[in-house]
Amino acid sequence: MDGERERISERDVKGVKYLDRVLPLLRRLHSVGCERDKAGNRDLHMDQYCALILLFLFSPVVDSLRGIQRVSELRKVQRPVGLRPASLGSLSESVRVFDPSCCKA
Repeated sequence: MDGERERISERDVKGVKYLDRVLPLLRRLHSVGCERDKAGNRDLHMDQYCALILLFLFSPVVDSLRGIQRVSELRKVQRPVGLRPASLGSLSESVRVFDPSCCKA
């Protein structure tokens, strides 16, 4: 797009209404990966990351990591998920920080 930032509007994001049902199940994942955070300044937690990934799956307009980052900037998403806008660096790092093997049932 020649460096032009593709806009994602709140209307474009699908599935936010389902987060009300899923987020209580994800809450137990909130502290996963925080043991690496010695400074105590982690802004993106695993439960929030999982919610953003679900919105990626529900919303065809969100088709990249940058799209997930843009969705995290929308108030419609921030309120129910309880997060601030996620940086591309945090989202990129999250693949290594949030180890799925620690969440075995």
